[in-house]
Amino acid sequence: MKDKIDLLRNVALVAMASYIESAVGLLAGVLIARTLGPTDYGHYAFGIWMCGALIMAGNNALPTSSIKFLAEARGAGRADVAAALVRRFLRLQLVSSGLVLGVFAVVMAVRPVADWADHLPLMLGIAVVAVWSRAGFWMRGAISKGYELFVPENLSLAVTAIANLVLVVTLAWKGASVAEFFGAYAVLGVISNILVRYMIRQRGVGPGPAPIPDDIDRRLRKHLVLTGIMMLLVVATNKAVEMTLLKAYTSAETVGYFAIAGALTKGAVEILAGGMAAVLLPAMSRRFGQSGAHSLGKMLAESARLYWFVGMAIAGLGLTVSEGLVHLLYGQRYEGAIPALMWHLVISGLVVVNGAAAAVLTASDRQMDRIRVILCALIANLIAGFLLIPRYGLNGAIASFAITQLCDSTLAWWYARRRTKVDLPIGPMARLTAAGLIATGLGYLVADELHLKLAFIGGAAVFLGTYLPLTVLFRTWRAGDFEVIATVIGRLPGVGAALSPRMLALRRFAIAEAV
Repeated sequence: MKDKIDLLRNVALVAMASYIESAVGLLAGVLIARTLGPTDYGHYAFGIWMCGALIMAGNNALPTSSIKFLAEARGAGRADVAAALVRRFLRLQLVSSGLVLGVFAVVMAVRPVADWADHLPLMLGIAVVAVWSRAGFWMRGAISKGYELFVPENLSLAVTAIANLVLVVTLAWKGASVAEFFGAYAVLGVISNILVRYMIRQRGVGPGPAPIPDDIDRRLRKHLVLTGIMMLLVVATNKAVEMTLLKAYTSAETVGYFAIAGALTKGAVEILAGGMAAVLLPAMSRRFGQSGAHSLGKMLAESARLYWFVGMAIAGLGLTVSEGLVHLLYGQRYEGAIPALMWHLVISGLVVVNGAAAAVLTASDRQMDRIRVILCALIANLIAGFLLIPRYGLNGAIASFAITQLCDSTLAWWYARRRTKVDLPIGPMARLTAAGLIATGLGYLVADELHLKLAFIGGAAVFLGTYLPLTVLFRTWRAGDFEVIATVIGRLPGVGAALSPRMLALRRFAIAEAV
């Protein structure tokens, strides 16, 4: 019970920061889009996407590896080894990011992005600062996660989100240009980097002089090489094909529509599933360090069920609210983003469960399996992208994204199941699907029939008001889930004492333990 509550507390902390960051980021993105208009917003969105790809390339395997090996060292009671690993990871990250930024600067000098040609020194300088600062932030955030300290990264994100809103509101009020908004992106990266450095130092996390044992060093080197290859492949499959081909074959507006869909979907996934994703890898790695691979099976099955619960909510809400949400936030000028957003949310909801499989493969040192998965997904992405996007534009990009994600998720689960010998909880997942379909049908019907500007809010309320009770009635929760929730509710002042027994009473709807 204590482990479940600790895990739930960490999920809640990460989720709260994700709520703040995603909500503020969404509002800031809306203000930027409305200020710039579809064409200039497309140019801005492409620059932000490119910086994100460079951050992933610069950090490559290091954040994921640091979470895993630091958590393992702590699970084995080796604080000295953990400090030595911190030193190694920080040094490697500095070299890796420097190499990536050096190559990027040379490429831009030889063949700059067309949008940057007139202001290349300024735009290149902004991009270098943004990538360096944000890559360092995510690296140090990962180190704190390896210690299962979730405050440094998430408090930094929350503070930076507030600063983001202030900056963007000011710039939007004065009618800023693409370069000015891009500069704000770099400034916020520097702020987040400084904050996370200060907070992890305050908590005693830092490099140490102890040697790394030979067995760990060998595993680490192998893990870094394999995970590095994997992460570079992830960069290529992280909508690189879609964004590049849309940039080459369609208009800047279309790039903006696809970027809006990606940003809103990312926010939805982070709000609903980000907390679980952030704490699952360190928890699994600590379990692996304590008891080996056989101990991951039950955690995999349970996390798959919870991920599927969240995924059905994302997909159902995507079908219910997309049209009204785009009209409300971005206005009629961005109507072209509606189908992209709807299908992004549906697809992401169906594959969010992939987070559990990826965590198992990473925690159990099955990096070759992950490389095979991502390589196959990249091949599918390239074939689908080149066949569909030049001919069908935005619709082709949506189809290419769907094919890639489904291929990746299917293969990842096949390898994870083979590794853990654990079957998916098909019964609860099927019942969750039924609950999601019923709730989606009712929510969509309400949103369509109200004929009001905010009708999608009513549709979302109907969806949630139907989906949550049905997941209980359809017996998709375990008795332990109700007990953990009741314990947490019982700690609330005032209403906690009254609501906790009611939650415990729902155990009569719990699924059998032998599912």
